[in-house]
Amino acid sequence: MTADPSDWILAALVTLAWAALTLRIALRHRGGAGGSLLIGYASQSGFAEMLARAQAAETGATILPLDRIGPAELAGARRALFYVSTTGEGDPPDNAAAFARMMARAQRLTHLSYGFLALGDRSYPHFCGFGRRVEDWLRACGAQPLFPRVELDRDHPEALALWQRGLDRLGLHAAEGPGHAPWRLVSRRHLNPGSPGAPLWHLVLKPQGDLPAWRAGDIAGIAIPRPEGELIREYSLASLPSSGRAELILREVPGGAGSPLLCRLEPGGEVRLRIRANSGFHVDDDQAPLVLIGNGSGLAGLLSHLRHRAGLTRAGRVWLIHGERAARSDAIFDAELHDLAERGVLTRLDRVFSRDGGPLRYVQEVVRAQAGMLRREVADGAVICLCGRREGMAQDVLAALEAVLGTEGLERLRSNGRLKQDVY
Repeated sequence: MTADPSDWILAALVTLAWAALTLRIALRHRGGAGGSLLIGYASQSGFAEMLARAQAAETGATILPLDRIGPAELAGARRALFYVSTTGEGDPPDNAAAFARMMARAQRLTHLSYGFLALGDRSYPHFCGFGRRVEDWLRACGAQPLFPRVELDRDHPEALALWQRGLDRLGLHAAEGPGHAPWRLVSRRHLNPGSPGAPLWHLVLKPQGDLPAWRAGDIAGIAIPRPEGELIREYSLASLPSSGRAELILREVPGGAGSPLLCRLEPGGEVRLRIRANSGFHVDDDQAPLVLIGNGSGLAGLLSHLRHRAGLTRAGRVWLIHGERAARSDAIFDAELHDLAERGVLTRLDRVFSRDGGPLRYVQEVVRAQAGMLRREVADGAVICLCGRREGMAQDVLAALEAVLGTEGLERLRSNGRLKQDVY
């Protein structure tokens, strides 16, 4: 019997409809793992961003810094994962300042379910303070937690395991980024013998395997072995991959968990090290003027930018302001800095020493004394990079910048990504 053509057409339409339905279901399930998922991060040193980006790469989720998440993004999301760090005295990272201001207004978020990883450091009094405020705001707006908030102290394995258990409920695997690899200490040099302050050490390490890629401003995390479990300590990189080695400047802190071990490690000794991106301390415009401000071991992060500029045929001018204790013992890397000045890479160098009794003793005093020059640099598009101790130096420099540029001027620098901080 010959089939009626209309039967064939009907069968074809049914088949196409079934295929469309199964494709829609498949996409919905795939979206459940990533496609409908929003990942937001607030990161000052780059660790929260590293975790968030690794998770987004695994799930295919949309990923944004909190500053780029507004009412429209929240309204369009059904599920979200938040990776939120705290900096300073419970403050938001620079890439979350706009989100913090947005939290002054309530939104209706009853459609949103979320997981929340708050990152902090228990050695500071306001541990996870900003992360807790963000989650309180989400709850007040009606958003529903998928599991209890997880608070991560540095890189603590138990908290990461707890985060994984929460993600297991969503059918997700917690991505942790690259692991630590063996590196060998090539040399160790005491930089400031006779200093009235704690010893500073210059460490040079080489990988046992392939050399990873990194940028000026990135960070080395070193796994410190302990009976109760590994502890991760992070240090600003002073070198670039073109040197074939990782250079660190460490302040030896008596009783510290990481620095005494590293500063006493003999050449040939091995450590487990991971290099990670710190996008909040990257400078993308090589033609923009740079104002580098730091103290002590913070010179490491500033040196990486200087050395990057030194390798360019054409680059913007650079002004370095660095503080330490005594000129006779603490003018670290003085020969290299003066060489960079003679070559025109470093266009202005201000070194101040707090114990020498000069008219300017601290880096924040240079900022205030050179207010006119600083305003001109900022007006010309300068990027300001701040590296060193958070307590004291960084806080005082930010106050000086606000006094010189005004509150709105400082906020413009932050919102335009022209204030970079690597503080600890």
